[in-house]
Amino acid sequence: MAIAITNPAPAKAGWFLNGTSADASGCETLKAAPAAGTAIIVDHLTLNNGAGGAQSITIGAGKTGAAVTTALLGPIAMGANTSLTWNFMNGGMKLADATALTIDSSSNTDLSVFASGRIE
Repeated sequence: MAIAITNPAPAKAGWFLNGTSADASGCETLKAAPAAGTAIIVDHLTLNNGAGGAQSITIGAGKTGAAVTTALLGPIAMGANTSLTWNFMNGGMKLADATALTIDSSSNTDLSVFASGRIE
C-alpha cells in the first residue's frame, strides 16, 4: 500500500507525474490538493497493470479512509499486462477546488500510472 511518485519537470507549464506501486489498494494520493480556490485539471492519464493479475482501478477526487471520496473514473477492470490511456478533450477533467487526485485498486498487484495536467 504505497505508491512512489516522481515529478518530471515540464518544459513550459503544468505538471507531470509518474507513479509506480506494487500495491495501490487502500487508496493512494497521486497529486496533492492545490490551494483553496484552485483545482487540478487532468489532461492525460495512462494506467498500466503489470503481470501480477487482474484488478479494478478507480481514479478519484479526494480520499476518505482507504477509499476515494468521489470516483471520477471506474472502477475500471484491467487484465494482467494491459494498459489504458485517456486524453481529456474540451479542457481536461477538472476536480473540485482544493481536492487531491487519488487512485485505488481492488488488488495488491503492480500498477503504473502516468498523468499530466495543470492547476487553475
